[in-house]
Amino acid sequence: QIFLEMGFSEMPANNYVESSFWNFDALFQPQQHPARDAHDTFFISDPASSNRFPEDYKCRVEKVHSKGGFGSQGYGYDWKIEEAQKNLLRTHTTAVSARMLYRAAQDNKFKPQKLFSIDRVFRNETLDATHLAEFHQIEGVVADYNLTLGHCIGVINTFFTKLGIEKLRFKPAYNPYTEPSMEIFSYHEGLGKWVEIG
Repeated sequence: QIFLEMGFSEMPANNYVESSFWNFDALFQPQQHPARDAHDTFFISDPASSNRFPEDYKCRVEKVHSKGGFGSQGYGYDWKIEEAQKNLLRTHTTAVSARMLYRAAQDNKFKPQKLFSIDRVFRNETLDATHLAEFHQIEGVVADYNLTLGHCIGVINTFFTKLGIEKLRFKPAYNPYTEPSMEIFSYHEGLGKWVEIG
């Protein structure tokens, strides 16, 4: 309801099994990144692989990984289709966002969009008070011209305020596949500490 009030449209997010291509490669996460290891990701054995991704886009993603492009120098390694084809239980709903942004890029004329999803994701985590192997991720995507990090922080702050969470901290973070990056923390009264919420 909150996202709808803020003018967002819901993304179809019922794809729990995802290819490594959409889950990692299309998001320009290197194929040798530790998050792609079996100790962090649940890989599927049947069917173990998929080739359901657009050939033209696959070629562009491979080129950026291997040689760079669009302002990136790339990772300088031989990108392997076999890695991209591995099926897994999605580790984030950002795979859905990648697919939606690809679809939007196919339109001849750019249209600003505000999209969201709230759905299950799966990670091979050590269980504790703040980590489970299955959890829900809230995802929002805003595609428009002249947006800044300030706009992003404003949208996130508005969302959490409407949810009733007002004690927030935004911390700059480094992630090699997103720039700029930040982490969001909220003070958890029950645990008596700041916990990461985004």
